[in-house]
Amino acid sequence: MDLRTFLDQRCEARGDAEFLRYRGRRWSYQDLAAITDGAASAWSRLGLRRGDRAAVLLPNGPDLLFSWLALAKLGVVTVPLHPQLTAAEAGRILAHVEPRAMVRDASLSAGAFAAPQGCTLVVEQGAALDEILSCRDTLWGAPGPGPDDAADILMTSGTTGMPKGVVQSHRALTLTGQGFVHWLGLGPQDCLFTCLPFSHINARAYSTMGALAAGASLAVEERFSASRFWSWIAESGATEVNAIGAMLNILSQAPPSPSDRSHRLRLVYSAPALGEAAHQEFERRFGVRLVIGYGLTESTFGFIHPLAGERRLHTMGKPRRHPDPALACEVKLIDDTGREADEGEICLRNPAVFAGYFRDEAATREAITSDGWLRTGDIARREAGGWYTFVARRKEIIRRRGENIAPAEVETALMSHPSVKEAAVVGCRSSLGEEDVAAFVVLHPGATVGTEELRAHAAGLLAPFKVPTVWRFLDDLPRTPTQRVAKHLLRPD
Repeated sequence: MDLRTFLDQRCEARGDAEFLRYRGRRWSYQDLAAITDGAASAWSRLGLRRGDRAAVLLPNGPDLLFSWLALAKLGVVTVPLHPQLTAAEAGRILAHVEPRAMVRDASLSAGAFAAPQGCTLVVEQGAALDEILSCRDTLWGAPGPGPDDAADILMTSGTTGMPKGVVQSHRALTLTGQGFVHWLGLGPQDCLFTCLPFSHINARAYSTMGALAAGASLAVEERFSASRFWSWIAESGATEVNAIGAMLNILSQAPPSPSDRSHRLRLVYSAPALGEAAHQEFERRFGVRLVIGYGLTESTFGFIHPLAGERRLHTMGKPRRHPDPALACEVKLIDDTGREADEGEICLRNPAVFAGYFRDEAATREAITSDGWLRTGDIARREAGGWYTFVARRKEIIRRRGENIAPAEVETALMSHPSVKEAAVVGCRSSLGEEDVAAFVVLHPGATVGTEELRAHAAGLLAPFKVPTVWRFLDDLPRTPTQRVAKHLLRPD
């Protein structure tokens, strides 16, 4: 169904039950209905209509959550921007998506960007946004969205360096919420916690839609903090939290504390797999069940560890299913010849496969086959019993602390420095799991620029998570016979 219908049904069913917890404040499902109906009315009076696009640059919190859901009720397509983007990065995205409206926090690093051509409405966080969210007019008669209408355009890095806009439908988001409740056994008694950015699919489709589908409450924090994490979990009464692998490693490396088990948390959903020993130690130390899954911005239905029965902790789990058996969720692995195999590229076909990349037909055709299969670019191995193990990432994307980073984008930023002749960027092993960003730099003859100057230059052009942490200076970059940079030969140690 569409998000307007989904929200109306959930709010009517749950009434004065708690929906949102944020820094000591609480909102009920009744509050959610009143705020989003009123804000949708206010947006409509300001001229927004079904199918318009609105860019949202806000930190995690009630303003972001209510703005997004109100816009969704109206049928406006939200383009959430990561709060750590620079103005230049945000500007490139806005030039591509051409939003009709923007909602922003001007204090963020990207908050100073100029409105692109065609953007007729800019709402600043503060008094202007407060007025919209405090509107209680429910007499708006604008037509609502349909299930297959676009709900979000989520920006994800591509190998070309320019982020691609993943178009997610209302249907995909609501089905994901229903699926998440089914996979994790969630109900009205639960409180889901997230500190992941709402510019990503995880916080939107799993945490928020999952809480709504379960009739549960949602606790939100602005960003991850290792020193405050367990106090947040205890104070919020959270029973489930979504994490990424780097968060788990950081928490595991912290000294033992009484707060390790002073909480109600019972489930942690995360990716990737930690390995059997680390997985078991995390569960033992913190007294939780760790559930590993695999999903993408392009499709939230991938794999997940079953809650009951056999456990294979080194795997991604088994294919996810929607609770409605009539909804087919299919998986196959294909080898380099395009034939099905026990090891190969993961291909998914299900109702939550994205609608395509915004204004990029070529990339869409490459990702989605004519018969509806999503080619993920990831390699897996199928084991006996229907279990799947991740093998490698065919794409060149660097995965750092839950963020996808395109090497080409970082290389372009480095080569904009006048002393840099060439640069090659690769992922390297990180002590926190996933990867760090390593830069291999060739300077122009006679140039003497150092690491700190280059790091500062990169920091002025890129979000902090994209700035390399490992630096190496070379006389020349290794080449293949066709004169491409032989990145597989680049090693930081």
